[in-house]
Amino acid sequence: MKYKEFLEYMEQNLDSYHTFMAKALQYQRSRNARRPAKSRWKDEKIEKASYEMWKASMEPLYNNIRNEVKSDFPAAWTAFIDKNNIMEIVNDGIREMDFSEDAIA
Repeated sequence: MKYKEFLEYMEQNLDSYHTFMAKALQYQRSRNARRPAKSRWKDEKIEKASYEMWKASMEPLYNNIRNEVKSDFPAAWTAFIDKNNIMEIVNDGIREMDFSEDAIA
């Protein structure tokens, strides 16, 4: 499975994907509010930065699964994800994530 396919699969099947994106958007908007008025980002750039956070958070998981599965067939990936309860683990992790400045610093 290619990385783009993996991202699409996770976005479509992960219950907490929208939770992650909401938290990331809130974090990016908070950072943006502290920028000088002339340097503030437009909504599109905030949304892009939030999605980049998503992609960066999924990359280590993708690499770990790729090292275990050793196949490009999506069925092999989904079987591994199901067998190892990856979705539940990721959902729990996202629910516990805190993007506040105190947590990140």
